[in-house]
Amino acid sequence: MLGHLWGARVVLHPTTLILVVVLAFLLVSGDREETTGSSIARGLLLAGLLIASVLIHEMGHALAARAFRREVKEIVITLVGGHTVFDASRMTPAVSGVTALAGPVANAFLGLAALAALGLDLSPGLHMVVRAVAVVNIVLAAFNALPGTPLDGGRVLEAIVWGVTGKRTTGMKAAAWGGRVVAGGYLVYVLVSNFGAGRSPELFDLVWAFLIFSILWPAAGMSLRAARVLEKLEGLSVATTMRGAVGIPHDTTLATALDICRKAECDEVVVLSSDYEPAGHFSLEAAGQVPPERLETTALASLTVPIPRGAQVLATLGGRELLEGAREWWGKADVLVVLDEGEVVGVVRLAELSDRLA
Repeated sequence: MLGHLWGARVVLHPTTLILVVVLAFLLVSGDREETTGSSIARGLLLAGLLIASVLIHEMGHALAARAFRREVKEIVITLVGGHTVFDASRMTPAVSGVTALAGPVANAFLGLAALAALGLDLSPGLHMVVRAVAVVNIVLAAFNALPGTPLDGGRVLEAIVWGVTGKRTTGMKAAAWGGRVVAGGYLVYVLVSNFGAGRSPELFDLVWAFLIFSILWPAAGMSLRAARVLEKLEGLSVATTMRGAVGIPHDTTLATALDICRKAECDEVVVLSSDYEPAGHFSLEAAGQVPPERLETTALASLTVPIPRGAQVLATLGGRELLEGAREWWGKADVLVVLDEGEVVGVVRLAELSDRLA
C-alpha cells in the first residue's frame, strides 16, 4: 500500500512490477536501435511514466466520484492497469458516465499540458521526459476512450444507451459488443496492414495486439453474460417466482391441512412450529402419495421437509433482493418461505430459482 488519498487506500499491486518489466521489454523491442543499457533505462523510464499516468487516470475517476458525493474506498494499480472502488449504490447513467469519462480526461489534460511545455527552453534530458509524458498520456486517453468494455469509453457508451433506453442491460450489451469490435478490429488491423503490405508484423506490434485482445475479448464476454443474468433479474421477483402456500400448525391432521390448502388454492403447506415459526414444508404432490384412509391419522411430521429458521423473504422483494436473500441459503435449504405482513403466502423453490437464472 502506498498510502491514502482522499480517505481511500492507494495500493500498488506486486504484479505491477511484472507490468513494468514487460512494458520496458516491449518499448525497447519497439526501438529500432541496438539494445543497450541506455535503451533499457529509457524503457524502464517510459514504463514508470505509464504507471504514474495510470495513477493519475484513476485519480480522475476518484475525483469525479467524490464530486457526486460517493465514498471512494480504494485506488488500485495492477498488472492490467488499475481500478477505483467507490460507492456504486443507486447508480445512474450520469454518475456512471461522468466518472468513467473523468479518467481519460485527466490523461488528455496532462498530455496536452506536456505538449505545450515542449515549446519551452528545456534541456535535452528534460525534453525527452516531457515528450514521453505527452505521448504516454495522449495514447492512454485515446485508448481508454474507445467505446468498448472494459475501457472507460465502453462505460460511457453504456451510460448513453442506458440513459436513452432506460435499461442498463441494453447499455451493457452495446458496450460489450463494442469491446469485441475493438479487440478483434485491432488484431485484424495489425495482421492485415502488415501482410497486405508484404511484410511480417513486428514482434512489438504482435505482442501489443494479442495483449489487448486477451484483455478486451474475455472482459466483453463476461459483461455480456452479466447483462443476460441482470435481464433475467429484471423480470424476476418474489411474487413471480413463488408457489402459493399456507401456514398450518404442526399438530393439525393431514386431512385438515390438505383441505385448507386446496381451499386457498395453494401448492405447498408450510408447517408451523409451536411458536408459529415456519419449521418445514411439503407439497400437495407429496401428500397425494398418502392413501385417503390414512389422511386423518398421518402426522404432518412424516411428510415435512425441514426449513432452517430464518429462511424467509418478504413478498414485496424484487429480483435483486430475492437473489441476495437466497444467497445465504444455497445448499442449506430447498425453499424460502414467503411472508406478507407476517403471514405465510408462499414458498420459493431454490432449484426453480436457479433454473430461471441459468
